Amino acid sequence: MTDTTQTPDVMPRDSVDPSDRQHFRHILSHVPTSVVVVTAMVRGVPIGLTVGSFSSVSLDPPLVNFFIDLKSKTWLKLNEANTFTVNVLGKDHQHLCQAFSRPAADRFDGVEWTPSPHGNPVLREANVALDCSRYKIEVLGDHVQVVGRVRAMQAQAPDLPLVFYRGAFLEL
Repeated sequence: MTDTTQTPDVMPRDSVDPSDRQHFRHILSHVPTSVVVVTAMVRGVPIGLTVGSFSSVSLDPPLVNFFIDLKSKTWLKLNEANTFTVNVLGKDHQHLCQAFSRPAADRFDGVEWTPSPHGNPVLREANVALDCSRYKIEVLGDHVQVVGRVRAMQAQAPDLPLVFYRGAFLEL
C-alpha cells in the first residue's frame, strides 16, 4: 500500500506552474547542491563570493561551471578577472559560506589563504581548489553562467563536502 501522507514542506503531486517563482524555488530546493567560494584577484584586491550552483561540465577539455545572479555586485568585480579559483567547501565550513555571502567590504577578514598558480586566493580550509581561466560567459535568464577551463587543481582535505538542501546545510 502506498503512503499518501504529505509533510508540510512537500508540494502536492499535482503539477505546479513553473513560472511561479516561489514554487519553482521550493521544488528545486529538493535537489542538493555543493557549496563553493569563487575567488579572484582584481586590481590587486582579493574578491570572492559564495556559489551554490557549481558543477563539472567536461573532462576533455576540463571544464566546470557556476551561475551568479545578474544583480550581484560582486559579479561586476569578478567579471573583470580572466582567471578565478573555485574553492570547494567541506561540511564544517558553513562559516566560510556565510562570510562570502554577506555584504561586507572585506570578506577575507580573518580568512587564511594563499595564492594559486594564477594568483587567485585559495582558501586554506577548502577541500579542493580549481584554478580556472575564463572559457565562456553567457547570460541565461536572471543569471550569468560562467564556464571555466581548469588549469591547475589541488585536493587539500578529504572531508565530506558542504551541501545545501531544502533551505539548509545537509548534515552528513
